[in-house]
Amino acid sequence: MEEKKDYKNTLLMPQTDFSMKANLTQKEEEFNKLWKTNNIYKILLERNKNHNSFILHDGPPYANGNIHLGHAMNKILKDIIVRFKNMQGFYSPYTPGWDTHGLPIEHKMLSEAKKKARDFSIIELRKEAAKYALSQVEIQKSQFKKLSLLTDFSETYITLDKSLETAQLKLFKKMVLEGLIYKDLKPIYWSPSSQSALAEAEVEYADHISPSMYVAFEIKQGNKIITTNDNLLIWTTTPWTLIANSGVAIGEKFIYCRVMVNNRSFIVAKDLVEKITEKCKWENYQIVNEFKAKDLLNVKYESPINKLICPVVEGHHVTLEDGSGLVHMAPLFGEDDFMIGTKHNLAKIMHVEDDGMLNNNALQFQGLFYDDANPLIGKYLEENNYLIGFYKIKHQYPHDWRTHLPIMYRATPQWFVSLKPIKNEILKSINNIKTYNDWSKKRLLLMLENRETWCISRQRSWGVPIIIFYDKNKKPIINEEIFDYVIDLISKNGSDIWYELSADELLPKKYRNLGYTKEMDIMDVWFDSGSTSIGVKPGGIEAPFDLYLEGSDQYRGWFNSSLINSVAWRHKAPFKELLSHGFLVDGKGNKMSKSKGNVVDPLSIIDKYGADILRLWVANSEYTNDISIDDKIILQNVEIYRKFRNTIKFMLGGLANYNFEEQKITSIHSLMIERLNNLETRLVEYFEKYRFINVIKEVNNFIIDLSSYYISITKDILYLNKEDDFERRQVQYVFYKTILVLIKALSPILPTTCEEIYQYLNTPNKEKSVHLLPFIEKHKLSSIEENKWNEFFELKNVVYKMIEESIQKQEIKRQNEAHIFIKSNSDFIKSLDLVKLLMVAKVTFSKDFKIEKLDSYKCLRCWNHFEEKNFDKKLEICLRCKEVING
Repeated sequence: MEEKKDYKNTLLMPQTDFSMKANLTQKEEEFNKLWKTNNIYKILLERNKNHNSFILHDGPPYANGNIHLGHAMNKILKDIIVRFKNMQGFYSPYTPGWDTHGLPIEHKMLSEAKKKARDFSIIELRKEAAKYALSQVEIQKSQFKKLSLLTDFSETYITLDKSLETAQLKLFKKMVLEGLIYKDLKPIYWSPSSQSALAEAEVEYADHISPSMYVAFEIKQGNKIITTNDNLLIWTTTPWTLIANSGVAIGEKFIYCRVMVNNRSFIVAKDLVEKITEKCKWENYQIVNEFKAKDLLNVKYESPINKLICPVVEGHHVTLEDGSGLVHMAPLFGEDDFMIGTKHNLAKIMHVEDDGMLNNNALQFQGLFYDDANPLIGKYLEENNYLIGFYKIKHQYPHDWRTHLPIMYRATPQWFVSLKPIKNEILKSINNIKTYNDWSKKRLLLMLENRETWCISRQRSWGVPIIIFYDKNKKPIINEEIFDYVIDLISKNGSDIWYELSADELLPKKYRNLGYTKEMDIMDVWFDSGSTSIGVKPGGIEAPFDLYLEGSDQYRGWFNSSLINSVAWRHKAPFKELLSHGFLVDGKGNKMSKSKGNVVDPLSIIDKYGADILRLWVANSEYTNDISIDDKIILQNVEIYRKFRNTIKFMLGGLANYNFEEQKITSIHSLMIERLNNLETRLVEYFEKYRFINVIKEVNNFIIDLSSYYISITKDILYLNKEDDFERRQVQYVFYKTILVLIKALSPILPTTCEEIYQYLNTPNKEKSVHLLPFIEKHKLSSIEENKWNEFFELKNVVYKMIEESIQKQEIKRQNEAHIFIKSNSDFIKSLDLVKLLMVAKVTFSKDFKIEKLDSYKCLRCWNHFEEKNFDKKLEICLRCKEVING
């Protein structure tokens, strides 16, 4: 039997050492070393230093604990932007920062040392807290490096650095001298668990069960309408505040009435009678008469616990939503209570200490924790006939975001920033900011429109001191010379000096020995991080910076404090553009929590799949909303990655022995170049709008389209034509240009993968790294070739449907043995090499569409089917293959 001829050695098969197996974890380590050794980041900055700058200012993460997925997503988004801006030629240094002061660091240090704050002197506590914070910075830095960030971390900032503290205190001095900062007794959010004031941004709302009580206040001084037989009925969910009650507020426009129940008379708002009777379980009651709110004003009652004789006054905050239309007031425990209490000179009783324990102003309840006093207060009210209705309610209640324990409104002397004088400037600066959706600007405006003050003092030791002195009469001294002297000391020694030296040692000589004392409170950490646009100068460039990008919780946090501080300092916003991302949820949309067991660790994803996969997931997420992640979602991105890598491997293989040169392009190859140019243009636009999900979608669709048709038809050309054949060179040109566009476009997202591909790409004037290449560019969008080829693709769809049906009917076995009859009068269609483009055996123009099996011979080299006239029976190959072999 004659041996089958073997033409395998005559084929130009794909040749590349580019591996299908990504092995990213190992390669990421290698390439990170390569980038560091070759100073890629520094080369980029040096190359671009005389160009326009683009500065993305890093909002400092808190230096406490391992990085979580939110950190990773935030840093990756920033890195994608910094990378593509540098490739576009902008001078775009990236300076990572850390927030290092505040209670959580102090708490964590103490818990790890198994000690209490009182076991340390202030200076010892500060030294230990600083040491702990710096150790956390190093841990997080090493973890951030695993994300394949462009920066080399040679330039970073930390808020405990004395240069940043100095810049912050210069801002504080300016704000004090301009009258923006003042001290006042005001109710603010107070956390007994932290024993400190809290900013609004440090408050979270959670479900809480509170006692709900209707309480009778006996009238002691009436008028013509109200008598001493009447009782005011108030409603409260905080019985512990009744100890400090000194007034009842009513709504000026409401109608009130007298209700008789079991021979007792109660005054309530008419509109709430039905609700009250239901809650207090009144079965037999009678509305005796109605009267206006003014008839209640200046009536006096006896407060049931403290026994003060107190007035009824008008209150702007009284509503008819719940309760009784009469609001009991404890002026030191509510913002509205304080305002109204000050206006009407109501008694201000402070019966709660910093730690939440009740003091001697609490009378018989002294020594109890405020919340623990509630049942005993309820018992006392019931025994003395004051308790008229009682039930429990579940409602949203403010909690300390660090300790997750309930907080209160409590008046204490605090330092405040007044926003009124700069409010118009703040709002005007927001209007000049570019955002990428309408709600961003609206949200920021809403946050600041309604904000009048900012409490910036905290009763702790670990932070930047409030550098204020008091005279002998405890009055704050506002003196520029003193500020400058102290700021100079801190610029040389750091802020520990404020605690190491006595008040006199901190003062210029002429102010010593005058009995001055110093403030011991520190500044809110939001003031620290909100000042970084003054102290941080990435690559020597000063704010305003181009972009701030953080989580959506920062509208009330860092965006907010940065804006206030920047307007106070430079009369404009610290950022020109603002971008935010949502929170992480699992695949079912549930919030991530340790208790649910659905928390995803970014470092474990990197260990399993590599940072490029994590980066791909970030880019492929609709990050402006809440972002979903679970194993299934990660695997979907692994699949996209695999498809990309597979297609690149094939194209690299097709470029073996190809030396790039500009190439004349014809036929379908012209269409592919037009599509590539259009893709490039769209990708640049998406990058500039930070729409990375569209980048991935466009690239993925392009790859799928490329693989499903163009790559299929080019295999025949690449493997079987002569090496320097004109059409083969066109295919290689298309592949080369495609790879170059894709690795330039995706290197900000997949830095390791694109670097690896670049190593295998034979290109003239090769750079040390793909990241030193210029970014993709915009072209004029064109549809000339697309419009021309539309009718071919319509024809192809008709033909492929016929072929599919014919294979199913077993009329033919495979596509390349089909003889296709085509109905078309188009000159363009008739001009095409349809056998090659449709991958069939023969095409004949006819009156109808139909398909037959060609009576043919199969070429042993190309495996296509041919009529006898195009076939060499002796060699068993087609004439095209014979010509290639014979040269």
